[in-house]
Amino acid sequence: MKRFPNWLKIVLAAFGVLFVLGAVFGKSPTPEPVSVAAPASPTPPPTSTSASPTPTPVAVTYTVATVTDGATVVVNGSDGTTRTVRVLGVVAPVVNTGCYWTESQTWALATLSGKAVTLGAETAQGVTLTLADGQDYAALALQSGYLKYVASAAQSGLEAAENTAKQAASGLWGSPCHGTIDAPAPAPAPAAPATKAAPKPPPVVETTEAAPEPDTSAAYYKNCTAAKAAGAAPLHRGEPGYRPALDRDGDGVACER
Repeated sequence: MKRFPNWLKIVLAAFGVLFVLGAVFGKSPTPEPVSVAAPASPTPPPTSTSASPTPTPVAVTYTVATVTDGATVVVNGSDGTTRTVRVLGVVAPVVNTGCYWTESQTWALATLSGKAVTLGAETAQGVTLTLADGQDYAALALQSGYLKYVASAAQSGLEAAENTAKQAASGLWGSPCHGTIDAPAPAPAPAAPATKAAPKPPPVVETTEAAPEPDTSAAYYKNCTAAKAAGAAPLHRGEPGYRPALDRDGDGVACER
């Protein structure tokens, strides 16, 4: 086999090294793309807008639809709602059985049924109920003796209203309830048997005894002249010859001298 001369080997080796170096270092770097920012759009001028006012909430009004008892009612609101309201600070006689139930319910119906009322804030013990004329319903009922005060409510004004009814023995504080509203009225005590009245004595008829008529059979005088002529004058009532016709002044003596 023919051998290459050394100089040729050296030349070929040099070209190989140059080729490798050119392959490694001779590659031009690829330029990175440059992002061109788009022209900024002009900012629109601010539009002046006035803030719309917050609408004022409409107050809800209530009308009493049903009176369950003097302390519990059902109301209809102007917003279409229906609520069962427990009146704060009062309790009513037990329905149908409690003493003074009928009177209490009749008064509550007349005072509340179909009437406009104002409700107070909701609490665990109930709601204040104000009538259209500004009166507090609970205070009015207590003062008149139609409801009882609930001490746990701690309402000094309501307690004072009840004390007024107690002192006057008004409504349920009078007879026969005497403040009892959770039981029927006590039965009245049996009346004592009637005793027969003694018969009335017959009326006494007073009679006036008539004066005895004079006996005119023994003597008769036509007139006083005759009586005087006979010497019988004067004639007294009851004597012979006396008669009223001769006694002009009626004093019992006829034919006086």
